[in-house]
Amino acid sequence: MIDDFSEHRQLFQERLTNVSVDYHYKFTRYQAHYSIVLAYITEENDLGASAKHIRESDLLIFFKPNLCAIIFDNTNEEQGIKAANNLLSRIQSLFFAKHLYMAVVTSHHDKSQFQMIHDLFDLISYALTNHMDNLVVDSSQVIQHQQSV
Repeated sequence: MIDDFSEHRQLFQERLTNVSVDYHYKFTRYQAHYSIVLAYITEENDLGASAKHIRESDLLIFFKPNLCAIIFDNTNEEQGIKAANNLLSRIQSLFFAKHLYMAVVTSHHDKSQFQMIHDLFDLISYALTNHMDNLVVDSSQVIQHQQSV
């Protein structure tokens, strides 16, 4: 998957950037934070069942049946991580004993929309490379993981 993911990464990032423009506008204009989760399951499964576990104000974007992004509207960093962990728990119950990877980033004044999405894809790549499955990876966990190695 890492090779396939890397090959299509730029296309996925561009699509996510285009879809998230309105969320980033609301953040820039009204300080309405948002979080983006990237979810990937290694086996050829359809993550479509996860749609019933998100709010109507959130947005689910599929890149492939087993790779999707979820934009959580009006969430700060803590709320975004909590929402991602809740979603992970629900998806794990659907795909027991499968390798599920999730990463989350949250809007921040020090980061552009492009950088935020780039960081999200770096996080999921890091999780895949380091076999960090069945947990939600955010930037603080990457720092902790690097220090423990």
